[in-house]
Amino acid sequence: MAKLPFPQKSASEPPSTYADFIARMRRFVESKGVTWAILVAKDGSVSEEADWDLRMLTGSHSRFASRTNGFAIDWEAREAAVEAGWAAAHMPEGQVLSHDTQEFIKAVIACRCRQHIVPRSVRHEASVWRTFFSLVNKAPWDLNSDDFNRFMALREWSDKAVAAISVLANEINENMLSENVPVGTEVRVKAAKRLQTYLDDRRDSEKLPDPKSLHELVRIVFQETPVGHQDRIRFYALRLLLFTGLRFNEVLMLPADCLSWEDHVDVVTGQNAGEIGGVGRTLWLRYFGEKRDEGRPDVLVEDRQFVPEQFQRIIIEAVEGALAATASLRAALKRNPQGGRRFKTAGGDELGVLDLLFLVLHGGTGELPAVIPGGEVIEVVAESSFYAFLTSRNNRRNTIFTRYGNGPDLESLRINPHSLRHLMNTEFFRLNIPDTVITHHFGRTTVAQSHKYDHRSLGEQLSFVELPKSAQAIIAPGSVQETVAKMVLSGFVGLSHVAESFKKIQQEHGDEAAFTYLAATSDGFHVTPYGFCTTSFAVNPCVRHLKCFHKCKRYVPSGLPEHRITLEELRGKLSVMREKAAAKPANSIGRKNQIAHADELLAGVDAALSAHPGTIVFPDGKDYSEPEEDVFA
Repeated sequence: MAKLPFPQKSASEPPSTYADFIARMRRFVESKGVTWAILVAKDGSVSEEADWDLRMLTGSHSRFASRTNGFAIDWEAREAAVEAGWAAAHMPEGQVLSHDTQEFIKAVIACRCRQHIVPRSVRHEASVWRTFFSLVNKAPWDLNSDDFNRFMALREWSDKAVAAISVLANEINENMLSENVPVGTEVRVKAAKRLQTYLDDRRDSEKLPDPKSLHELVRIVFQETPVGHQDRIRFYALRLLLFTGLRFNEVLMLPADCLSWEDHVDVVTGQNAGEIGGVGRTLWLRYFGEKRDEGRPDVLVEDRQFVPEQFQRIIIEAVEGALAATASLRAALKRNPQGGRRFKTAGGDELGVLDLLFLVLHGGTGELPAVIPGGEVIEVVAESSFYAFLTSRNNRRNTIFTRYGNGPDLESLRINPHSLRHLMNTEFFRLNIPDTVITHHFGRTTVAQSHKYDHRSLGEQLSFVELPKSAQAIIAPGSVQETVAKMVLSGFVGLSHVAESFKKIQQEHGDEAAFTYLAATSDGFHVTPYGFCTTSFAVNPCVRHLKCFHKCKRYVPSGLPEHRITLEELRGKLSVMREKAAAKPANSIGRKNQIAHADELLAGVDAALSAHPGTIVFPDGKDYSEPEEDVFA
């Protein structure tokens, strides 16, 4: 039976809140000078000229555009659903999502852009929503929780996909877009199993590269021989990604003269510092930094990064190798210096493609000819094809791992290039390098930005804490008591009941008595669904029934992803509860109290989500472990 290119519309009518949401988002898009209508081909694809540039909707300074990438049915997901026994009636027909679904996805994209979410993140979310609607034969306003749960149960989704589905459900709930709100999904039910190993779990570990993929990537770029000029350039770029921790586009846009040496002279003797026991010279890597206030898509902001001595050989060889590989391309550009894209720098200079390091022929896949013919387009290596080379899911037979890998399950390997930046930041923290140095090294303006890239486990964070000799005879190495003692001494739980009692005993009775107290009460460290709690449940059961987010003085966020997901899901439910209370008639009994209670709980959850891991969320909160005052006494 032939398939129709467009599935039929839903017979039900959307609620007024849904129509209002679509209209508001359309007005927002058009206020940014973007045309709401997107011309979609019969196969669901959209040309670059017809598609939205999400930078215009967010005010982003990114040099590369992120787009909706069309509304084609995800056939890989469809095949997985069929293999899982799904009936065809549950899924839309044709090759492209329905008009109503397209309008809805566009509206949610606009909503996320209005919230100033990074364009490439919105692009990824949109791809997940497209996959979701490829498996749901319903209008957006008819969705319910069963649709989301059915989708999530299909397979093991990535953390980003789970987050994107949660965003979709939250937008439906917060804007009352379905008659079936609240909608939601049961995700991360397996998270509780990981709590037993929280000491070794790295915080937000999904942002780090998969170890197996990372090891194979390193082996490939340093041991395998690339086939063709395009792959050779990619190998050199990957070496720099691994050993600089720069952003993906910062590496791809490196200038050809990116290496510079700085000599150091002793001001007293006038000699080179290396001749008298110091460091004679240092190597710097020049690059154009992203996310700068003064940057725009056509303006490059120069910065530089110190190259540690142990990385110098690898980085020099990669840069020199790329220069040698692109010699014929540079010769062709010199014959036509005005060709290609031009860039301005914040310092007022103008650069062309010739001035950049990683050059390729447009559409070229093999080796370069000795002399480049006239008329060939020479460009900087493309971000999109390079990214697919590392992460592609739709064409798993054409990645760096399937081309050059050695071993089983190569099609399952993938590397997000930004995860390498997270990894290097984490390793710097793990080596106890000061956060100020890390901040400067990666071209950031605040230390807080660097700590977002700190994914050390609690065990790694505590590894540099040493207990005094007075504690060694009382607290056994490697014990739970040692862990809690290190957390108290390091300030990780500095305002908790245990920590404050320890300090008070230490001041009044000395170290021995204080550490004896810690050894006796160290069962007072627990993992809750929302983070850590340092109290003894055996002596004082939790009177709040683990309502940590309700101004509990002992609540400490962990930063673990499962705890954050629990809080985000809770916030969605509380928002719906508040909306329902607010929708009641103004003279309803208890309405005001219900709204106030929901607002109080929402404020607590928001405080927990925004707090830095390891810090007390409510330092002025209530210590619920203390006995309640007897009002009749």
